[in-house]
Amino acid sequence: MTSDSSVTPGDTSGSASSSAPSTSDKSVPAADPVAVPVLIESLDTPEAIAAEVSDQLEAFLAEKAAEFEAISPDAAAVGEALIEFTRGGKRIRPVLLWWGFQLAGGDVRAGTTSGTSVSPTTGTSASSATGTSADVAVGLAQAAGSLELLHAAALIHDDVIDNSDTRRGRPALHRQFEARHQASGFHGDGASFGVSASIVIGDICLALSEELFERSQEALGGNRMARELRGTVRRDVMVGQYLDVLAEVIPLDDDRIADRAWEVLSYKSAKYSVEQPLLLGAALAGADSRQLEEISGFGLPLGQAFQLRDDVLGIAGDPEATGKPAGDDIREGKRTVLIAETAARISAEQLEILASRLGDSNLTDAEVAECVDMITDSGGLAAVESFIADKHAHATTIVDTWARADSGAVSAEGSAASARVHIGSAAQDRLKGFAKALSYRSS
Repeated sequence: MTSDSSVTPGDTSGSASSSAPSTSDKSVPAADPVAVPVLIESLDTPEAIAAEVSDQLEAFLAEKAAEFEAISPDAAAVGEALIEFTRGGKRIRPVLLWWGFQLAGGDVRAGTTSGTSVSPTTGTSASSATGTSADVAVGLAQAAGSLELLHAAALIHDDVIDNSDTRRGRPALHRQFEARHQASGFHGDGASFGVSASIVIGDICLALSEELFERSQEALGGNRMARELRGTVRRDVMVGQYLDVLAEVIPLDDDRIADRAWEVLSYKSAKYSVEQPLLLGAALAGADSRQLEEISGFGLPLGQAFQLRDDVLGIAGDPEATGKPAGDDIREGKRTVLIAETAARISAEQLEILASRLGDSNLTDAEVAECVDMITDSGGLAAVESFIADKHAHATTIVDTWARADSGAVSAEGSAASARVHIGSAAQDRLKGFAKALSYRSS
């Protein structure tokens, strides 16, 4: 069983969280000596980025939908489903990939990057994107769109695994195909058909994600580091999904429940939602390893804050804002950091009740509310809010340091170092505003 003390990430005191990921997690190589970076005065707006990415993504999926229909009229449903499923959303990953490109000196509009060195890590110069302005913008939008397709594939499969009924306020994809089965008068079990169709469509979505990324490389002049990072993103989200499935069947009094919760948080979401899109965008601009390290130092804690907030919303979020029923994570049996923090603080009798209810899809609203009260009254919710504040503060401190006129930057651990990312006040404000929105959102 976990100890009575707060399960603090990065604590090395021998608590249950001693192996939880800290903001110094190394996902990039050691730094190489490089020249002074250029000043990045501003970053493109999230709205403009989302519009460009959405245009490219929809055009690509329309092309693929026509190919599916050419194979068989019955396959038209696949293309229609993917176009609809990928519409809307926050476009967080595309925005971060785009900004990663710009933070590393990539000039989207001029068609070239403005970095100053050849990186021995990537084997490319910082001016690897050498097409026209239109080519680079299109290629970057395609690379960003490929992350949206990877995300969509993960969501489709996640809803099947969790037996979720809704996604963004609409029926989950497997429920849509279950309804299609029923409306068409097909033989057999409609629920089974819905699950099977969604698994296949999720696989198709994953394959299309790879195809769109490869297409983006024609304009961006892809390099080895970018391709390796793209593979890492795909690997981590899949391994993280398995760890999530495993965590849901492990007893709450397991000694490693907190460690497991932090592993799932980092590898299923925090890395591929925030840190890795930034790194991939930077690599596409030809970033050197020190730039990647500094960007990682900003992206990982922000990604952790983002997912911690998601866990809070999964328990206590407003259904009208989240598009999910209140307390849905309890019915789905999620062993989140929030649950681990609660388990470390409640009585043995309360722990038994909470353990018996996690994963029970038939819980009444009153039973869910009682679990939420445990989470709140125990101090578990307050502990997670404290973690969010700490992670958010760490990320914004790095942004502030990037903006210092003397370029006294920080490494992933926050120590003084020679800056490889240097931004102006407009870029500083945009990054800090986005970080706050991710850490303290309501949906």
